[in-house]
Amino acid sequence: MLRNISKVSTFQTHFKQIYSFSYYANLDLSCPHPSFQSRDLTITHTMHYITKPPCDPKIMTFGAFHTDHLLEIDWSEKMGWSRPQIVPFKSFSIHPFAACLHYAIECFEGAKAYRGANNTIRTFRLDCNMYRMKQSAKRLSLPDFDGAELQRCIEQLLKVDRDWIPDRPGFSCYIRPTLIATEEALGVRASSRARLFVVLCPVGPYFPSGLKPVRVFCNTSTIRSAPGGVGGYKVAGNYAPTVLPLKEVQKIGFHQNLWMLPDGLVQEMGVCNLFFFQKNEKGEKELVTPMLDGTILPGIMRDSILEITRGMGKFKVIEKKLYIQEVIESIESGRMIEMFGSGTAVSIQPIEAIGYNDKIYEVKYDAKLNAGELSHELFDLLTKIQTGGEDHKWIKSI
Repeated sequence: MLRNISKVSTFQTHFKQIYSFSYYANLDLSCPHPSFQSRDLTITHTMHYITKPPCDPKIMTFGAFHTDHLLEIDWSEKMGWSRPQIVPFKSFSIHPFAACLHYAIECFEGAKAYRGANNTIRTFRLDCNMYRMKQSAKRLSLPDFDGAELQRCIEQLLKVDRDWIPDRPGFSCYIRPTLIATEEALGVRASSRARLFVVLCPVGPYFPSGLKPVRVFCNTSTIRSAPGGVGGYKVAGNYAPTVLPLKEVQKIGFHQNLWMLPDGLVQEMGVCNLFFFQKNEKGEKELVTPMLDGTILPGIMRDSILEITRGMGKFKVIEKKLYIQEVIESIESGRMIEMFGSGTAVSIQPIEAIGYNDKIYEVKYDAKLNAGELSHELFDLLTKIQTGGEDHKWIKSI
C-alpha cells in the first residue's frame, strides 16, 4: 500500500511541475527508448496522381481533400518501431478488435505548412506539436518516439507533396499526425501494437471574407473535461462528446459552447483557448486567459499569443483561474474590451456575444474590423509570421 501511495504522490508532483511553467519552455523531443530514424525513411511515389482542387475557399474546405502520399510507421512491443515509409495515400485495413476502435486509445496533432518565397515551405512551431503529441502518447500508454525524427519525416512528406501546398494568401496545408492502438484483442490495457501515420490536406482560409465574430453559449449542463482527466492532452476521447452539445447550441442561434466546470470555472470555447481583454477594477488593461491546470489544452497558438503580447509591454498578461461570474461582471460594468478564442485552424476567433442563464451579453468589437483592435492586430501579426517572407524563430523553411 505504501508503494502505491508513493507512486501516486510522485505522479501528482510531476503533474504540478508540468503546469507551473510554460508548457513549451523545455522542448525535449528525445526518447529514452530506441526510436525510428528519419535516415531510414523510404519513399514510394504514387503512380496515380490526384487532380488537385482549385484554390477556391468554397471548395477547398477543411479536411475535404487529401494529398497524394502519407507517412506511416508501425510499432510492436516485440519488434519496436519499423522503418518510416512515405507511400501513396491509401485506406488502412484494421482488425475489428483494434483497441483504438473500442477504447479511443488514440492521439493526434494539428499543424500547418505555408508556401513561402522562392517556393519554400514554411512550418509554424512544428516542434511544439511533436512535444505535445509525445505527452499525449505517454498519457495513453502509447509508444514514445523521438519527436525530432518525426518532424524530419514530416518535412520529407511535405517535400514529396509540395505541389499540394497552395501558393495563395490565406491558404495552407494542414498536417495531421495520428497515433492509434492496433492490438487485435479486446480488453482495456496498454496496446502491444500501434501505428503512427501523418496525412496532409490543403485548406483555404477559415474566414474567406475576413474575421467573423461568433456567439457562444455558456454550457452549464455539460463539461468538456474534469480535473484529473485528459483535457490537457490532444486525445480522441475529448472530442466525440462535444458533438451533440454543439448541435444543440447551434439550434438556438449560437456558434460554439463556452466550456466551464459546474462552479463556473472557465475552460475553453469549442476547441479553442479563450482570451479576455479587459480593464481591471483599478482601470488597468489586462489580457487574461485561463491557466493550464490540466483541464485545458495547451494550445500552440495560445502560447504564441502570450509571448507576443508580453513582448508588447502595453498591458498586463495574466494566466489565472477565471470564473464566468467575473466575466459577466466585467461585461456588465463596461470593463470588458473584447473577447476572442485561438487555435491552429482558426488562428483568432472574435466573440460578439455570450449566452448565460437565459440572458445574452453583447461583447464589444469594431464593426469595421469584424474584431476588436487587439484580436485584429494579433491576427495580422500571426498571419505575417506564418506566411510572410521574413525569418522568424517560430518558422522553419524547408
